Amino acid sequence: MVFRRKSKPPLTEAARLVQQAVALIHGYWRDTSYRPSTTDLTMFRQLKEMLFRSHGTVRRIAIRMERRFHDEPEINEQKWSR
Repeated sequence: MVFRRKSKPPLTEAARLVQQAVALIHGYWRDTSYRPSTTDLTMFRQLKEMLFRSHGTVRRIAIRMERRFHDEPEINEQKWSR
């Protein structure tokens, strides 16, 4: 049997979802009459941590994709071998 690769969704979809999430969170900040509960504050902190961790992951992937584009090794093997 021949298996075909599943096509990847466009990266614009990921960018759109990130923009939606930030716009939703920004709506809380714009509402000056909104007073967060302790649960809300915990959720804001969790979202901040999730975005921070995601930033690091996407940064590493972007660097590796750039290396792949230039036909360079994604990981510098000499750095880890002694």
